[in-house]
Amino acid sequence: MRGSAVGIVVVVALSVGFGAGFGLRPVLAPTTSVAAVAGGAQPTEQEATEAVRRHKLFTGTSLANATLKLGDCSPGGVGPGVTCLTQLTMDPTRPNAAPQNRPIGFARVNGQWEVAVW
Repeated sequence: MRGSAVGIVVVVALSVGFGAGFGLRPVLAPTTSVAAVAGGAQPTEQEATEAVRRHKLFTGTSLANATLKLGDCSPGGVGPGVTCLTQLTMDPTRPNAAPQNRPIGFARVNGQWEVAVW
């Protein structure tokens, strides 16, 4: 009986701890407002394309020939800046190059837009 009493105390303590943690956690406000994104705090299609062309993949591969169509942008949820829906063609010179629809994060660094989240 003693082992089950200890188990019950542990379960109750964990339940109270988790409940208090969720109930008392601070509510974090987003650092970038949607109005700021709508007001021009996002890259143009040309700036986004240039940022993607400067970006190097983890393999060291450059995307110097990439083409990009920029879609809707919203405040960055994963990193700084904004996350934009894009249609990316990594190398349009290849005969089987198919466009990829994917979100890409962009952040302004030293006055120019860079890829923040690939």
